[in-house]
Amino acid sequence: MSEKVYVIGDLYNSLFSVQVSNPEYLVDYKLWNQIRAGLPDNYRMPDPVIQHILNSYPNG
Repeated sequence: MSEKVYVIGDLYNSLFSVQVSNPEYLVDYKLWNQIRAGLPDNYRMPDPVIQHILNSYPNG
C-alpha cells in the first residue's frame, strides 16, 4: 500500500481562473497530477468564457 503524499494546493493554482493563495490547504499530489494530466493545457475552472455568459444573465 503506497503512502499518500500531500503538497501545498497552490501548486495547482494555474488551473483556476481566479488564483487565490491558500498555503494552509494540502492536496493529494498523485490525484491532482492525474487531474492536471487529463485536462487540456489551456483549461481553467471555471471556464472564463462560460462564466462571462452566465454573469450576463441577471438572476439566472
